Amino acid sequence: MNIEARDLRKHRLVDSAKLAFAQKGYHETSISEIVRQAGIARSTFYQYFDSKLHLFESILESFLQDLHESIKPISIAAGSPTPLSQIQENLTRVLDLVLREGDLTRILMHNTGALDRTMVGRLEDFYSQAAGMIQRSLNQGIAMKLVRPCDTRIVSYSIIGAVKEVIFQVTSSKAPRPSTPELVN
Repeated sequence: MNIEARDLRKHRLVDSAKLAFAQKGYHETSISEIVRQAGIARSTFYQYFDSKLHLFESILESFLQDLHESIKPISIAAGSPTPLSQIQENLTRVLDLVLREGDLTRILMHNTGALDRTMVGRLEDFYSQAAGMIQRSLNQGIAMKLVRPCDTRIVSYSIIGAVKEVIFQVTSSKAPRPSTPELVN
């Protein structure tokens, strides 16, 4: 079997699962529905994943890795863009990713009750890591006198909360979606 065909089948399974999970929730979605929607035999599903949970974990891990890679540390090295433009670039990458992954974003923002404790723990760990990155950037900004002194831990979680709420509103509203640059500004 050719590697491209294997990758295509796995990709179809993942896309079908994201859509089904977003529409019906994790618990209400069956493997049968996922493979039917993907147009793939049930036995093929088990070539890639041990269970529905394994598939969901794989989707979440991939998304969290992509999200983590979207957030770059702020550099103050000579020739670096201004800290504000670096923050805007980070926000642009994060928003582009979460809006591009609309089905998964809806699951994570609107259906968190469908996640098991392990998944919730992984999501909380990601937010903790993101808050740590933001906190280090804020501390660096304070040292550079670009940011006023503050409780950087509280401010980092406030930033995460603000971004999450904007994403929630944009993905749940029937109103036309603002462009990414509008959201970043």
